Amino acid sequence: MADNNIMVAAELPSEDVAICEQTDELIRQIKSDSNAWGLSTKGLQAKRLAMATLSTKNGLYARVPLVCKGDGCPYADQCQLLPYDMAPEGEYCAVELAQIDMRAMGYTQDIDYDTASFTDKNLMSELVTLDVMLERCKALLAKDGTPVIDMAIGVDQEGNEIRQPAVSKAWEAYEKISKKRDQTYQLLMMTRKDHKESGDQDAKTVSDAFRDIISEAQIEE
Repeated sequence: MADNNIMVAAELPSEDVAICEQTDELIRQIKSDSNAWGLSTKGLQAKRLAMATLSTKNGLYARVPLVCKGDGCPYADQCQLLPYDMAPEGEYCAVELAQIDMRAMGYTQDIDYDTASFTDKNLMSELVTLDVMLERCKALLAKDGTPVIDMAIGVDQEGNEIRQPAVSKAWEAYEKISKKRDQTYQLLMMTRKDHKESGDQDAKTVSDAFRDIISEAQIEE
């Protein structure tokens, strides 16, 4: 069989032989447990670097912050750094980085990050993302000055624009994101209501346990 493969390869043009060899190597890599994706050496190194980055707390939020565009940023009107020429264009937004660090620190205190499950860590990452998105909505609302704005709904027969008051898209987005964050809070049982209900449930469980003990004692007597 091996001899037949050699004969077939010898009959193929050199370019086709190279392609066959690359294909065979790729198949071997895919079958390998250590390289199931069939990555090149550089690809494997890049994957290891990415895994090392994601394994850190900050790595969970690396995709969240905007890249600073200076005066071209859609939130430039509310930026506190631009007036002082402290907005580094081309780098991650310093304001959002500060927000992310502050919120990540707070959430990791509320939920012990080191002992948290993988699911809880993902939920915490989601919370940080939602918080940043809410801040962006607030910046847009501050720019509008009101959640209700005049929006064009059409034109009349004379070509004049028809406008009517409507809730701004920024406010609609704020409400949706805020609702999503509240749901995530509930999944992590982070609100006062969640703690109270959890405490009531614990108290009921203890009470039931004592009642069972007393009942068992009476039966034995």
